[in-house]
Amino acid sequence: MSGPPRLVGYVDRKDIQEIWDYLDKHTLDTNYYRLKVNPEGGMSQCLGIVGKRCMPPDLSRQSWRHPKLHKLLDDFGQKYVRQHINWTSVQVNKNFLCAPHKDIGNIGESYIVGFGTYAGGTLCVEDFDYDIHQRGLLFNGSERLHWTKSWIGDRYSLVFHTLEPKARFGLRVPPWASYEAIEDTDDLWKIKRLSDGELFWGKKGLPHPLKGRIKDKP
Repeated sequence: MSGPPRLVGYVDRKDIQEIWDYLDKHTLDTNYYRLKVNPEGGMSQCLGIVGKRCMPPDLSRQSWRHPKLHKLLDDFGQKYVRQHINWTSVQVNKNFLCAPHKDIGNIGESYIVGFGTYAGGTLCVEDFDYDIHQRGLLFNGSERLHWTKSWIGDRYSLVFHTLEPKARFGLRVPPWASYEAIEDTDDLWKIKRLSDGELFWGKKGLPHPLKGRIKDKP
């Protein structure tokens, strides 16, 4: 098992304010799979590289629907996270009360930070409480049981993490840096795939893994 969780420093509010403002003004799509962790609701979506069911991991729909947010997360990660870990993906949560769980599908340490107008809401890792309000925490969520305690107010959190490679996809996961968010025109942001320069934004994204599938007849 990896080392114990450790707090790694405070986050200046000015470095997270644009992410906060964006999430206050935009609603990310509902992630029905995450409702298994919190059936009471809240927002929880992943940007960057995600699993694609029957296809190899690739860019999240949330990244091409919200390329400016992808850029803001990258800026934050380069300043606060890169010195500790690399990552493929960023989980974005708002008022999402996680029940006890392990991060199946992830590998290695994650970096988590909380922000917002909340009080309480500590992260509990194996019965130890950690105050992550504008403070980064490194921990291995794939190995250690963890959950969120209750709070009042609006609570956001970001979790920078790495997908575990799967043998059926050649043990390969594209790095976060496979894609770059760019400002194409005045305040119109797009995601650029660096391997071929193709752009994705709005409704123009990667094909859905189940698109065109013919369901088996009973």
